[in-house]
Order: sequence, then C-alpha cells, then structure tokens
Amino acid sequence: MIGRMQQSPQPDQAPSLHNLYPHLSSEELHLAEENLDRYVELTLRMYERIIGDPEAYAQFKALTASSRHPTMNSERSNEK
Repeated sequence: MIGRMQQSPQPDQAPSLHNLYPHLSSEELHLAEENLDRYVELTLRMYERIIGDPEAYAQFKALTASSRHPTMNSERSNEK
C-alpha cells in the first residue's frame, strides 16, 4: 500500500494522497490508496502483457505513434 506522509514531500518525492486531498477523512484516504494501488497493479499488468507479446507491442506502437499535424495554420489571435 502507498504510505501516507503527514508532512510536505521532499523535492524528489511525489506528494501523498493526504497532501493532495487533505479534506478527505481517514476512511476516504484509505479507500483512495486501495483504489490507486489496484490501478497501478492493473497498469503494470497491461504493460507487462504488451511488452511480452510482439504483436500486441506492434499494435501499441502503431496506436500511440505521433501523427499530429498542426491544427492552426494561421497566426494566433491573442498575439500582439
């Protein structure tokens, strides 16, 4: 489980849920931590599955490839 920090995080640490949501009760924070843990575990399983399957990895790369084209071809209206 992701531990709670009662003080401000160090510059190289992510803030705790308590720091992000100080208004939540202890029960709500506990539930949020459990939900976050499950989300991280699911994300890791998905990543491991995609990396372990060359076909799935190729599909992932194709779906996430950058194919952005500028949508604004004119000057910005808020520039002075």
